[in-house]
Amino acid sequence: MKFGYFANIHDTSRKRNYSEMIAEMRELARYCDDSGFDAFWLPEHHFSVWGREMLGNPLMMACDIAARTRNMRIGLSAAIITFWHPLRLAEDLALLDHLTDGRLEIGVGRGNYGLEASNLNPEADPNNQAGNLSVFLETLEIVKKAIGQERFSHKGKHYQFPAPGFRADRAHSVDDPEFVDPVTGELVQLAIFPQARQKPLPPLWQVVSEAVEAIRAAGQSGMGVIMWRASIATLKERLRIYKEAAEAATGQKVPLGARTAIVRDTFVADSEDEARRIAETACMEALNFANWRGPRIFLDPGETLDAETEASLRQRLTYDFVAPRALLFGSPDQVADQLLHLHAETNIEQVIFKCGWPGLEHEHTMRSLRLLTEQVLPRLKRRTGLAAAAE
Repeated sequence: MKFGYFANIHDTSRKRNYSEMIAEMRELARYCDDSGFDAFWLPEHHFSVWGREMLGNPLMMACDIAARTRNMRIGLSAAIITFWHPLRLAEDLALLDHLTDGRLEIGVGRGNYGLEASNLNPEADPNNQAGNLSVFLETLEIVKKAIGQERFSHKGKHYQFPAPGFRADRAHSVDDPEFVDPVTGELVQLAIFPQARQKPLPPLWQVVSEAVEAIRAAGQSGMGVIMWRASIATLKERLRIYKEAAEAATGQKVPLGARTAIVRDTFVADSEDEARRIAETACMEALNFANWRGPRIFLDPGETLDAETEASLRQRLTYDFVAPRALLFGSPDQVADQLLHLHAETNIEQVIFKCGWPGLEHEHTMRSLRLLTEQVLPRLKRRTGLAAAAE
């Protein structure tokens, strides 16, 4: 089992100095790197009205983090590729792979928020799932070609590269036979510089919700999947779907849990009561902010709720409902036991911890993270023989 950390920037007071929040993220990253974490993951969100998700460019932040760390991998979870021009994104990702010394993990997402899409790429509005998926798949195809091939071309519904009809301008005589049509002299191949450092491509992940189709497609294409919220029983079902899809695509056996990761909201304290006293309000406010799908995303396969309970939880999730399904809250022994159970049931490749939420002071996040690395993860190693995060 590998261990990652998920970090975001948020300020619901909307009064803090952004540079101070960057400094706090740098502290988290340096600590995780020194403590042997396998990966540090960064999201992308825009136009946060309430200051809950304030990191608009995870690639630039990843570059900064990479310059201050040496060992752990730097992950995007996710770059919302539907909001980027695919060639500019490919150039930035390939350069970032070099700037991180080949430590880049590329997680991609389709986007959840209409506010973002309407201002960045209306064609990718998540309220139009078919259109959003079309832009996502084509953008992903272009990025993979551009960062992994010396020369490439693409013709699709949304994009065509090279742009048709180009023959020459002041700086580009277009006389290289590897790039032009020998009859018309038209440019028919493009190249970006650099290509990715990792060959054939950096590891690719898709951040997925509960959509079985997305999990199956990721398995078929060789991408890993990063999931949120799911209970262990639901995780097992999703991992089976991923495994079967990957095996069908490759013709090879794939271990259950391979190329899969789960993000868990985590808070370690001296006791569960203490964890709840410090962090429950901030954690649950964050989960309720993202509760547009309702309580179903926390349910086990086949589980149903009575109408009254579902209506109540759709209005407001409770700690007692969410905690046994999707939280790691408690003392070091309690959290270690929960992780042991998760590992035994799923063999998931990576657990990504999230110890900070809007409204929780940074010092509390750091203390939870220290208890996690100094007391929880060593317990896992002693009790199971798992490689600790430092290995």
